[in-house]
Amino acid sequence: MQGDNTLNRSFIKNIAVLMAVNLLVKPAYIFLIDAQVQSRVGENEYGLFFSIFNYCMLFQVILDPGIFNYNSQLIAKSPNDVSSHFSKIAGAKILLVAIYAVLVFAFSWPIGFGERHYSLLPGIMCIFILISFSQYLRSHFAALGQYHYEAWYSGLDKFLMVLIIGFMLYINRVINIELFILGQIAALVLACLCFIFLLKGRIQLSVQFSIKELKVIIKKTLPYAFVLLFMTLFTRMDGLMLERLLDDSAYSAGVYARAYRLLDAANMTGILFAGLMLPMFAKLMNDTDRLSSLVEEATRMLFYIALLVCLCCWYYSDEIMDLVYGQNTQEHYTVFKYLMTGFFAMSLANVFGCLFLASEKLKELNRLFVFGIFLNFSLNMLLIPRYGAIGAALTTIATQYVVFMGQLLLAFKDFRIKYSTQTLSGMAILIFFGFVLFKLAALNVSLNWIVEIIIIMIFMIFLAYLCGFLRLSLFFKRSK
Repeated sequence: MQGDNTLNRSFIKNIAVLMAVNLLVKPAYIFLIDAQVQSRVGENEYGLFFSIFNYCMLFQVILDPGIFNYNSQLIAKSPNDVSSHFSKIAGAKILLVAIYAVLVFAFSWPIGFGERHYSLLPGIMCIFILISFSQYLRSHFAALGQYHYEAWYSGLDKFLMVLIIGFMLYINRVINIELFILGQIAALVLACLCFIFLLKGRIQLSVQFSIKELKVIIKKTLPYAFVLLFMTLFTRMDGLMLERLLDDSAYSAGVYARAYRLLDAANMTGILFAGLMLPMFAKLMNDTDRLSSLVEEATRMLFYIALLVCLCCWYYSDEIMDLVYGQNTQEHYTVFKYLMTGFFAMSLANVFGCLFLASEKLKELNRLFVFGIFLNFSLNMLLIPRYGAIGAALTTIATQYVVFMGQLLLAFKDFRIKYSTQTLSGMAILIFFGFVLFKLAALNVSLNWIVEIIIIMIFMIFLAYLCGFLRLSLFFKRSK
């Protein structure tokens, strides 16, 4: 039991640092950079960028055919071989860049990309290439057990983007989509160089090119590649389908992009959790009790965060959108409100997804994702022509909750995960009081909306502590 508490305490402390860093950096990027760029360039121009961005993301599996997850597990299980793994995987990733570029351009012609699309496509491709290398380099910190480095450097790329693009926006006062793309590229190059410098003293950095080794790595990572491909398809088709199905010069894609960018930003919480959880889960696969304890702790934290975010965005959707983007239409508010209800499912799904990745039980997960793709595509074809961006938002909600429930049921069946009565009752109490408090504030309280949210959050933290849902002692007790 002492081991469980020590492990959970370490996990929570690193999560606390991770959240603190990203709560400073990511909101600054969203509010001060991304939202301002979208407001300056307009819905149509940003909608086009968003559509091409999602198109390039569909091929992300080529850049990282499961290598990130495979590498995290491999190093966590055999840290002494990290230098050998690095040279082979780095060489393979460079070869994959060429394949990625060829396929992205090859498939762009049949779907009808025009001259304006091709003027932006190379730069957006570079962003994804650099993101892939940045994530791969950073994954070594958590995989080697240096979780504090993973936590501290998780927001470095966005911090550099705030500085570089912020200079363009607020000092130089000149911005367009091309400069926005170049700013992201510059920040990602600097982040990669920083990670290389930090890793140089810990592992031997070299690159080994081998087609034979590339085939071996792809064969080993193929199941992970399918996971990434299927996840990308059912979460990223919406923006591209909006731009392709509707003849409104990408306006609806721009409306959807405003809300989806905030959903993306919120979901970084779950993704960052996953970056720490995956190597920890991989080490505990043969220790069911400790694994179940860590899963329960991660679920509690994500549940609490996701519940508060969803309720805030539902009851204060107008205020949040106006704060971030300035003027909005009723369609903007509705799309945002609907989309953010999907955050609850997206966030908690990260816990169970990590379980399957860590255990390499991917066949059932991939089948579930294939069903998610079919559901997402079918609903988009049905709802987008009728309801535009709102139809895409409804599709996202349906897909996310169906896939999440499938993961939950599979996790209970395959891993025998158990939640204590205290956890389950705590969830019920927080849901009930959360809805009651936000509803009462919306109807009867006339304070500033930010003050109302802060008061409710303080009360919810106190309530979660009283019912034993959040155990603050894990932050403060020293391990022996």
